[in-house]
Amino acid sequence: MGFLSIDSKFSSSSLMQQQMKHCIPTYNPLVLSSVFSVLGISFCIFGSILIQQSKQLLYQKMRHENGQTEQKQISLHLNQKQPLALYYQIPGFYQNIRSYVQSFNITQLASNAFTDVPLDENCETTSPDKAINYPCGLIYKTRVEDVYTLSINDIPLQMNAKILHKHDIQFNHYFGKAFKQLPNWQQVADWMLPAPFKDVQKAYSAASQEELALLNINFTNKVVIELKMSGTHNYSAFRNVVVAQPGLFGNKNETAALGKMNLAFGIVCTVCALLYLLVYIYLKVKEGPRLKDSKGIKHAIIKLQRTEPGVTSQYTD
Repeated sequence: MGFLSIDSKFSSSSLMQQQMKHCIPTYNPLVLSSVFSVLGISFCIFGSILIQQSKQLLYQKMRHENGQTEQKQISLHLNQKQPLALYYQIPGFYQNIRSYVQSFNITQLASNAFTDVPLDENCETTSPDKAINYPCGLIYKTRVEDVYTLSINDIPLQMNAKILHKHDIQFNHYFGKAFKQLPNWQQVADWMLPAPFKDVQKAYSAASQEELALLNINFTNKVVIELKMSGTHNYSAFRNVVVAQPGLFGNKNETAALGKMNLAFGIVCTVCALLYLLVYIYLKVKEGPRLKDSKGIKHAIIKLQRTEPGVTSQYTD
């Protein structure tokens, strides 16, 4: 005896017998055309705004060779009070290899003193007198130690090295007291978070709008940013240094890509709206005043189903 047999009234109800009343929406091309029109116009406007915003953001990539001290000039004439961010990229540097990713010791990174965990450079246990006073492993060993400095109109710009997210600083227990005493520890921490792709991109420093305002720069004319690059990395022949202005949805390229996606979706919705409008006009020409209500639309579709081969509908007489 099943559970439903205990209560025959419940088992014979409309719910259990799948006889509940349901709603079949009326196919109205004019309503669908209106909905797609609103979506199309909204996405087209939003996409156009993003594309226009991307044109106002700075994104300049420069190549830095090993062993060279180079100085580049960048013209900043759009959105001059936007925050500035400095990145470096290493093409073809695979940080996602398993042996590389696992080349560290979590206990040492979280310790109050590196020597409290007696390890050598390869993260192997050693005697206390031979313990290293810095993080072990290949990740730390291959870090980039380039020096990048910015100046605007001959005014040195003090870039902020606080580049980690607040969550990583407050709740990340991987980096202990000893690690946070390293010079530019946030840059090192960002490097030790492996990149998932073959081309590594890491943050170096940033300057907020408030920090730029402290410089009292006259922004009425074109601003010239001077970038000085120096340093040698033993594991790559060159680095790409990027000076960018981040927007609400990312840098210049990300903002432009998002804008194009919204614009494309808006165009598709607009085309669908026009198609449904043509269907409505076609039915109205054939049926005339009968299309004033949903019942007339239903009969028009039924008639179209009977006269036009290949047209199907859920409606019956």
